Amino acid sequence: MSFTIVPNQVWADRRLTLEQLRVLGALLSFCTPESRTCWPRRQLIADRSGVHIANVSSATTALEGLGWILKDGKGGHSKATRYTITVPETIADSATVAEQATVADSARGMRVADQATVALSATVADSASSTLADSATRKEETSEQTNLSPRKRGRKVDATLQTFLESCIAENKQAISGDDPIFDYAQKVGISEEMVAVAWSEFKIRVLADKKKKDWPAHFRDAVRRNWYGLWFLKDGEDARWTTAGEQARRAAA
Repeated sequence: MSFTIVPNQVWADRRLTLEQLRVLGALLSFCTPESRTCWPRRQLIADRSGVHIANVSSATTALEGLGWILKDGKGGHSKATRYTITVPETIADSATVAEQATVADSARGMRVADQATVALSATVADSASSTLADSATRKEETSEQTNLSPRKRGRKVDATLQTFLESCIAENKQAISGDDPIFDYAQKVGISEEMVAVAWSEFKIRVLADKKKKDWPAHFRDAVRRNWYGLWFLKDGEDARWTTAGEQARRAAA
């Protein structure tokens, strides 16, 4: 039987989601008492943490944004990313942790490797150290949104993808929900969840701020169904395989 040494500060950090805790615990298990650096591949992290491989990258990116790890390299077939475990200084400030808790919650249950959302979450988390006047302003804005009629709150309006992602963070919901029809479609035609995750990363890079849509999840479904970016190819009776462009995008998103 083997044991993993976990810093006490981990249990005090209310920002961490269950998925992030499991990935952080897995990374710690690959470290030694003398060193807090390790370089396991994503599949090994997924196997040890029980987190799907498509969500490992988003979890480690979130952990880096929260100050728990440093990532060196993007991995790939020939090498793995190097992870160094650190302890965030903000853990000592319980008030800051409490203010940032709702930001980390936005990453809970991510099905798609939503790195842009995580980056936005980190930006919002940084704002927790702002002045009390800024905090009061945010509370007033939240109150105004709450007082909107259900018709206005539920009405879809044209917005950029970046605005849509920011609204998902504010409303504590997933950009692409775990029960989105695109996952059933992908499973039916043989597209892996990792391919969907890479397609999401590529989708955000292409359209983050230059277009406006009423329904971004539906627009993304169309991108996957039509294979807009040529990330994979299909042969009769076989699951989808990466193209050269897809393998390049996969490595960039790792």
